[in-house]
Amino acid sequence: MWIAKPHQTEPKILEWARRFPDIVSLTYVRTYTGMRTYAITVTDKRKDDSHKLRHLFSQPHAHEPATTAGMMNFLSQIIEGVDLDGRRTDLDRETLLGRTILTFIPDGNPDGRSRAPVDWWDGSSYSNEEFLKIAFGRCKGGGRCSRVGRWSLDERQPNFIGIVYEQISDKEFVEPNRDLESSFSKLVMKTVEKIGCHQYLALHQTEFERSKHNAMIILPFNFNELPEDIRGYSGRWAGTIIESWRSIGANPIPDPKPLGYGEDQIRYFRRCWGELYHRLPCLTVEVQNNNVRTSPHMQMRLIEVAIRASIQFLLSSSSIGPV
Repeated sequence: MWIAKPHQTEPKILEWARRFPDIVSLTYVRTYTGMRTYAITVTDKRKDDSHKLRHLFSQPHAHEPATTAGMMNFLSQIIEGVDLDGRRTDLDRETLLGRTILTFIPDGNPDGRSRAPVDWWDGSSYSNEEFLKIAFGRCKGGGRCSRVGRWSLDERQPNFIGIVYEQISDKEFVEPNRDLESSFSKLVMKTVEKIGCHQYLALHQTEFERSKHNAMIILPFNFNELPEDIRGYSGRWAGTIIESWRSIGANPIPDPKPLGYGEDQIRYFRRCWGELYHRLPCLTVEVQNNNVRTSPHMQMRLIEVAIRASIQFLLSSSSIGPV
């Protein structure tokens, strides 16, 4: 089962909170348009939290639905003991819920996701150029709108507003992971400050259009400036995810590298995430999107495998930093 749009995810999230109050806690930020962006935290509330390991998983982009589907399928297993198709999980739920506090932001931009014309992108219906026009918007001349962290209707009037963007005022729109005023960024920061975090995995998708690979790990843009213990820890963690992908037949890029955007895009990350990257290990997952080589089912599986590998690494590591 594929659950990725707000009309599917919100009822399930609210059902989990109602049925499993000893496991599930919810926080949310209401968007300008009135929707809710949720953070779902799962742990055994009957057990003392003081020594639990804390992990945050999130995704900000409305055009990357397998990230949501993968998180929702994992949540179903750890909360209910079965996946979304009703199959019994192999997760050791008792250990995971007793030793960890896991927070998920499965849909960082419900406004954008609700406007997506399809439930997933499999490469059969839209070329990548058509796909990216849906993601970032179509200008009046028919071309793809440029990618910016924040823009206003006073500056541009696209024929189609890209689903990447969240509306935050009458005229302003932001890309959620590039602006601290987005619902997504607010929830990430609230989670880190209120709940705590030992590891943060950002879940994404990209097209790998001219590549033989279908997954990769991206290190923080300022990786070489980070403390040595964070760099070493992050490298081992990245290796664990890559090997887990290989074990199910994926073809990930073998060596993780820092985010490679130019200054026009890096400036957003510096402003939003530069300080956080110095405080705790953070990695970014990219799984192939809109390509016939990687089916929606495999996209979702690659996301879930990255989640599982990250939790296993957290539990096995003896050198975690402060919450």
